[in-house]
Amino acid sequence: MCFKDTVCVPTTSVFMLLFTFDYWRQYTMGCEDVFKSLREVGCCKRCCLRVIGERESTAYSDVPETLRKKGLESPVETNECGEDNVSEVICIACLGLLQDNLFEGITEKISNKILEGSFDSTTVTCALSLPVCFQIRAHSLWLFIRDKFPEYFDSDFARYETHMVPVKDVWKWTVVPAIAKRVNKSFDSGDKCNFFVNVNVEYANDEDECAHMQKMCKKFFAERRTQRRKFRGELYTRKGVEQLLPTIDSKVFKENFPCPPSVPQVPVAITSVACSHNSIYFAGRYNKFSRFLSQTPWLIDGERRMESSVQEIISDKLEAITQSEGSRFSSSGREDVDVRMLGRGRPFSVELLNPHRTCFSRDEVCALQADINMGSPDSVIVRDLQLVTRECLAELKKGEQEKQKLYEALCICHDVPLLQEKLDCLSSAAPLQLQQWTPIRVLHRRPLAERVRTIHSLAAKEVSGQPGLFKLEVMAQAGTYIKEFVHGDFGRTTPDLGQLLGGVQVDILALDVLDIMVDWPPQINS
Repeated sequence: MCFKDTVCVPTTSVFMLLFTFDYWRQYTMGCEDVFKSLREVGCCKRCCLRVIGERESTAYSDVPETLRKKGLESPVETNECGEDNVSEVICIACLGLLQDNLFEGITEKISNKILEGSFDSTTVTCALSLPVCFQIRAHSLWLFIRDKFPEYFDSDFARYETHMVPVKDVWKWTVVPAIAKRVNKSFDSGDKCNFFVNVNVEYANDEDECAHMQKMCKKFFAERRTQRRKFRGELYTRKGVEQLLPTIDSKVFKENFPCPPSVPQVPVAITSVACSHNSIYFAGRYNKFSRFLSQTPWLIDGERRMESSVQEIISDKLEAITQSEGSRFSSSGREDVDVRMLGRGRPFSVELLNPHRTCFSRDEVCALQADINMGSPDSVIVRDLQLVTRECLAELKKGEQEKQKLYEALCICHDVPLLQEKLDCLSSAAPLQLQQWTPIRVLHRRPLAERVRTIHSLAAKEVSGQPGLFKLEVMAQAGTYIKEFVHGDFGRTTPDLGQLLGGVQVDILALDVLDIMVDWPPQINS
């Protein structure tokens, strides 16, 4: 429960807090008997503290010292490891996961897996996936201790879901810091940590123990068996069992499951350790000088039509240096294969998936940019390469439709030679709106639709000594089909350039993008 400044707490809430505190004070005074009983049935000392309700994280790091401070054990009752002969039995609550005699093997296995990946993250967080039977055993242990000590646990406030400290919490307080120390990283339990280690724990008798639930909740499991598609074929799930346990009568539960739970014959096993790092993002601007290079890999019916692409020239280098498992390339629009991207270049970003190397100095990024540019200097060069956050990518998407783009087209008039005076008149035609149906050349990959786009400015100039040839400079809204504006696309774009010039036939010979009016990513002074 969280209290903020000037928040009025209802009287009933205050009463419940005082009642809970009073109950807790009475309970802790008699936990010696509870601790002894838990030890006798096979609980390890850490799990005894969990059941008692110890919520101080540091208490689990040095269990012998904690027990001595609480008066639960004297120094002569524990050996150097803090365990006695009783604790050598596999714990009935954590199935060995939190026991000192298995602690070293577990941390070593997980640490070695992390080190194998060579991730350079300075922090690490750990997620634990436990067998479903952990919940059933916790419920069983709670019923046992509640019935044996009703003077401490016979209360609405004494429920195992809220009273017992979860195994995962104690794991986070004890095992994970030990792992972090072994791999020379800082443990971070917050949402901002980018490096995750997912540990999967399995127990050999998990399904057998879960099967007891079918006897207690026949209707529930009958429905899950008959509706396998709805429940994805999963009969026992942590969420399902968690919802069921509070609804089961304690007498029915005890008739179908040992209470307290039986001592396991084998401990749990770490079956998989998966390491992953959040994506990192590089951004920059690229120039494309070739009229025979696609932006992304060009595949038709599974066959490659071009040897490379802008995406591959840039992304392959980034994937290699970050040791990532793949990448996603994005840009502020795209140019056709035969269109050059000049000027400041087109803004782009590359998402690197599960990168192992993520820390780069400014000098290293500059060296990486130089390496990319050396690969295909006549086709593609990159500028302003930098690491950015995911949130910054919103600016890239804005440029796809909201910004303006400057083009230069080499055009030819087939009907009559054009006079410069006629071309000069184009400047007064802008701004103007176009109605453009999806071009015929892209109908195979884009839906048929009519789009309204704006031409902001026009300027044209004859090519000296070449009758009929002229260069057209167009400032247009992003998403405008410039080729179709020039030749009309069989009337699918109106008005077109020929109509603006008095009803002549005009075609386009070459097209360049001169600038994209997006001031992102920030320019870097070389």
